Amino acid sequence: MPMQMQDLQDLFVHKLNDLYDAEQQGLQAMQQLSQRVQTPELKQGLQMHIEQSQQQVQRLEQIMQKLGQQPGGEQCKGMQGLIQEGQKLLKEDASPEVLEAGIIAAQQAMEHYEIAGYGTARTYAQLLKNDEAVRLLEQTLEEEKMTDQQLTQIAEKINVQAMNA
Repeated sequence: MPMQMQDLQDLFVHKLNDLYDAEQQGLQAMQQLSQRVQTPELKQGLQMHIEQSQQQVQRLEQIMQKLGQQPGGEQCKGMQGLIQEGQKLLKEDASPEVLEAGIIAAQQAMEHYEIAGYGTARTYAQLLKNDEAVRLLEQTLEEEKMTDQQLTQIAEKINVQAMNA
């Protein structure tokens, strides 16, 4: 049964649950994608982000616990759709370079979705004067932005390789 949302606090909890499920789905997808990657820099970047995502899940759990809420109960359809797009790519007959260029694009789409979600949640936390949540969400938001930048740097090399594949 959908949760009743009466105020910004309810919407904040809803957003946190959505992000929690997005992170869980993203973790599974990254583990799948990292098995298909050959470029050491990309493989290492995905592994690092898997570890970061596990910490991000813990931060969400910490925020929810402080709010007296149990995390979960939401299914993030947005992340589900982005992951399905990435998985379609894995079924294509593509050279390793082209596959990796596509994997980066799929991963960046997931990162951008998370950046938007964490930015929104942080803004809600600011309005609700929940300083601890603001701090934790800001930390995650900065990590997501940094991951996106790292993926861009890796893509600049791999996209050229894919062009010449």
